[in-house]
Amino acid sequence: MPHSVTGFILNTDFVNQICSKQPFLKAISLEQGFSLFPLTHTILKNLDITKPVDLIDSEIPNQLTDLLAALSIECQLLCFATEYFGGVGSQFAIVFENGKAVFGPAKSTIGSINEGLRLLGVKRKSDADEFDTIGLGQYRFTNDWLKQNK
Repeated sequence: MPHSVTGFILNTDFVNQICSKQPFLKAISLEQGFSLFPLTHTILKNLDITKPVDLIDSEIPNQLTDLLAALSIECQLLCFATEYFGGVGSQFAIVFENGKAVFGPAKSTIGSINEGLRLLGVKRKSDADEFDTIGLGQYRFTNDWLKQNK
């Protein structure tokens, strides 16, 4: 089964601040007091990003880097992407804090997202990694996260 999700995660305490500054963003609650902001094509168009974003194989668009850096003045955040099919693929992670990247960009077949989540303070369960502990495995595609939140 494929898994292709792109978004950013931050502490839920900052969701209202972030949404008041960027009302086109939509937050979805995760476990342990974190929230996911899926980065769909529609949301990226609000940043004047018209081409599909592939964080795995290319650079982060400047508009997205600028947004994440600006939002990280309020709170630390992790931007991530997954691209897997049949158990094979890659992932991407970068953590921003105080307007700059403090981890990454890291691209790997496994582990970089979990490392970024640990930096945010996610505590893994004994039977799951950080990714599954906060519920990121619930949906396999970015748009599915927004559909469940309607």
